[in-house]
Amino acid sequence: MFGCTPVIFPVEAREGWDHWLKATLTMEPYMKDVHFFRQFCVARIFSWEYRLQSFLPHPYPLSLVRVYKIKWWPEFKTQLCSKENVEYFCKNSKSKFTLHNLHLFVKAKVAPSTPTKKDVK
Repeated sequence: MFGCTPVIFPVEAREGWDHWLKATLTMEPYMKDVHFFRQFCVARIFSWEYRLQSFLPHPYPLSLVRVYKIKWWPEFKTQLCSKENVEYFCKNSKSKFTLHNLHLFVKAKVAPSTPTKKDVK
């Protein structure tokens, strides 16, 4: 199988996928993954390589075969397809987290404070 596949999801995305399957009972099975990947902007790395393999009996030469690979893109923000975002979408028909507003929900890393003149005596 190539293209969209939930097999590669990390845990947070897997929880969102499981909720999506339960919430979309009326959708055609082959469309569930397509809509999930499209709606929640799921990114994956799709690549291929070529290999020589024998498919035909002995007198025939080796065949050049394209082998497909799919893997999760670690830079992807899993919060986009998390259970929280999927639940929100199923209730409101729009996503809580998007690529454009995700930074508003991410907890800001607080830098260690430097002492002020009042703190230093």
